[in-house]
Amino acid sequence: MEQHAMLKLMPSDFADPAESSTETVARALAALTPSDLLRLNRVAQLRARLIPGLEWDELLNEALLRALDGSRRWPEGVPLLVFIAGIMRSLVDGRAQQRRRLVERALAVGQTPAAPAPDARLHARQCLAAIAKFFAGDPDVLTLIAALAQQHLGCADNPAPRLGKKRREAARKRLARAILRGQLDGFLP
Repeated sequence: MEQHAMLKLMPSDFADPAESSTETVARALAALTPSDLLRLNRVAQLRARLIPGLEWDELLNEALLRALDGSRRWPEGVPLLVFIAGIMRSLVDGRAQQRRRLVERALAVGQTPAAPAPDARLHARQCLAAIAKFFAGDPDVLTLIAALAQQHLGCADNPAPRLGKKRREAARKRLARAILRGQLDGFLP
């Protein structure tokens, strides 16, 4: 029961009438337990996965800075962890909105961005490296993934027929199971 104590901590638990909101937040953050910090880390990891190129620790630090500098006020009646998680949600939503506006402006002008943003390219490279590492022991699945990519890009050379129907179908099933397992374990979005 004690490990969930921070879920219930409110501003009034730390507030001194002469103390500012930022001091209250600082005192509450200093009182966080290791399990509370792990919860915040996990929330940051889950939120950061929604925006390519956004690191979870960067998101968590930005949320904590916003709480500490007073630009986000800790409302009465809201638990501390919920307050910090809400700041992270707001930051991610703001970044997503920014990205949408850029794409909409490019489409309104009638052109698509010539090159993907550097953070999107980095994210794509990281994803490809993770996929290659995840399926390193299964060359049939890697061949199937390459075939799907070739098909998506409209390339004429498709390596999938070289697998044969049974091997291709077995690889497809292994791929589907691995993706589902990765999602359940939190490795994949």
